[in-house]
Amino acid sequence: MRQTKKITLSAMLTALGTVLMVLGAFIDVIDLSVCALASLLVVFVYIEIGSPFTWLVWLCTSLLTFLLFPGKAIWIEYFAIFGIYPILKAYIERLPRFLWFLLKFVYIGAMLLLLTFLVELIIGVPLIVADSIWIKVGIYVIMYVAFFAYDVFITVCVRLYLERLRHRFKKMLK
Repeated sequence: MRQTKKITLSAMLTALGTVLMVLGAFIDVIDLSVCALASLLVVFVYIEIGSPFTWLVWLCTSLLTFLLFPGKAIWIEYFAIFGIYPILKAYIERLPRFLWFLLKFVYIGAMLLLLTFLVELIIGVPLIVADSIWIKVGIYVIMYVAFFAYDVFITVCVRLYLERLRHRFKKMLK
């Protein structure tokens, strides 16, 4: 694929990702789902174009969402967890298999703490409003479970794309 096609495809996917993020910013209930869907665009770029453009799509989508909605937490969620995770997942899964779970566990723990801190710092609203420490621990456990479900979701989507859909896109991407 020529360089101009790579840049054009990256720009179009950045625009599509930004539109999805804007939709999530307007409808607060679907913000995490939209972040997960927008991260699939990063996966597509990683598979079809390669690494430098993957990082650019993630960063540009994050920055555009921040510029459009600086007071919303959606850009932080995408920037810190959903947008970058597919890229890191690709690098983590090149390592020996016994390290996968450990590295993913450490990453999501660090990102959940960072996300909590950034939301409280930038927006001024606590991410988890609870009086009991057990409720907070329970919420973090649910977040870990949701994260590993998201990891499986990405894996299934990648397999579906590679096995059933890639040959249809290959003609357009020459």
